[in-house]
Amino acid sequence: MIVITGLRAEARIASAPGVSVFACNGNVGRRAHAIKRAVSAGAPAILSFGIAGGLSSHLMTGDWVVATGVMSGGRRIETDIEWSSRVAERLSGAELGDIVTVADPVLHPGHKRRLHVETGASAVDMESFQAAVLADELGVPFVAVRVIADPVNRKLPPAAKLGLKADGSVALGAVMRSLFWSPSQIPSLVSVTSDALIAFRALLRGRDKLGPHFASLLCPTVAEGSLSNAGRRAEPILA
Repeated sequence: MIVITGLRAEARIASAPGVSVFACNGNVGRRAHAIKRAVSAGAPAILSFGIAGGLSSHLMTGDWVVATGVMSGGRRIETDIEWSSRVAERLSGAELGDIVTVADPVLHPGHKRRLHVETGASAVDMESFQAAVLADELGVPFVAVRVIADPVNRKLPPAAKLGLKADGSVALGAVMRSLFWSPSQIPSLVSVTSDALIAFRALLRGRDKLGPHFASLLCPTVAEGSLSNAGRRAEPILA
């Protein structure tokens, strides 16, 4: 199956035998040709996986959102109901709600609250809608599942917007330059980093609960519990 993430760190967590992972950092179009090729070769489903920003006030860092639909620019695409239900069953306490996809990171709480009012979405990310459009075009099931990294009241510093390269890896040099010229960001960046650590721990725990193929019935069964970090064999990550 195909898994689409934003970050290479998310991609490493998602990887497993029989899973092709594409780390896109908000630009799924960069890898659209390769994803279409993978579906033509037999990949039966597409899933969006990783971290997201919280829009609902009750969602805290580390909480899961299983998308009932994804939206952008006034268009909404429903996720596969049966697959989403199986994912939610394995992630006890997960929120079922929509995810809205945007082109740029949402830094300010006020912007997050406006998005929630305008869309009713539970979370915001940069990849899920693009992935859903591809799945819809290719006629394969689609699901999106995300962990909240920054809750609605968390303000992200400008350095966070500069922190990633096009391939989803960390742009450490750009972050350090931003902090050098604006050191007042440092306390906020420390809080964001702490949130990210919580979110990635939740991502790791949830990944094991979901099983090798993310609760999909369309993929060959692999023994559950075989996804510990020590034992997971990664498929190539295509950036």
